Amino acid sequence: MKITCLPRGFDSARQQDPRQLAIWMFENQGAQRFGADNRLFIILYDKSNPERSWELKREFNLVFDRIDRFFDSESVSAKDEIVFTFNHRTFTTVAKVLVVSK
Repeated sequence: MKITCLPRGFDSARQQDPRQLAIWMFENQGAQRFGADNRLFIILYDKSNPERSWELKREFNLVFDRIDRFFDSESVSAKDEIVFTFNHRTFTTVAKVLVVSK
């Protein structure tokens, strides 16, 4: 699981496509932290002030409620498989994205 804010280099209009966001997150991770393991990305996004999205980490009730609801309603399936490229190599993994917004 990785909790982060919507990346600056990612077009926020495309955040509606969780597969593209997951691919972007894998392809733009640092070489020192590289990993192709299955992953749940939890993206924090403040709609009214995106620059302050990091502050949502303090909103435990909001974040944990959304995580609980996500695990209660979601399951992993073949549609969660993604293919991405990193350092000129192709990887296949399973990833899901949960956007917690306020």
